[in-house]
Amino acid sequence: MPRARGRRALSAGSSAQLSWTCVDCSTVATFAAPQEGQAPGGWVDGPRGWICLNCRREEVIAAVPITRDAEGRAARRRALTEFELIRDPEATDGQIAKRANTAPRIVRPIRAELREDGRLPGVSGS
Repeated sequence: MPRARGRRALSAGSSAQLSWTCVDCSTVATFAAPQEGQAPGGWVDGPRGWICLNCRREEVIAAVPITRDAEGRAARRRALTEFELIRDPEATDGQIAKRANTAPRIVRPIRAELREDGRLPGVSGS
């Protein structure tokens, strides 16, 4: 069966499938009966091609200077928390905390700061 990055590919049984391949890790996501315009959750079509959510998270973490102290870990956690809040502003603080491996009490002030800076819409999420 032919695969096309982000394009409809027909199988032998004439049922349509849509596949995406991450340009960084080669993960493939395929939908058996995709809706037009549907893409895997969290995937983006960047200038290099499709990037999966995991690789996007890794890019965010890699952009933070590497230090082995608590301050470096906190900076990486904060960057990931900001990424998750911007990606899914309607998620609860608990959901964001779980994705960023932190506590909801850490998410609340970051959410408030992003709202104040205009980088996050004013939605509930507590």
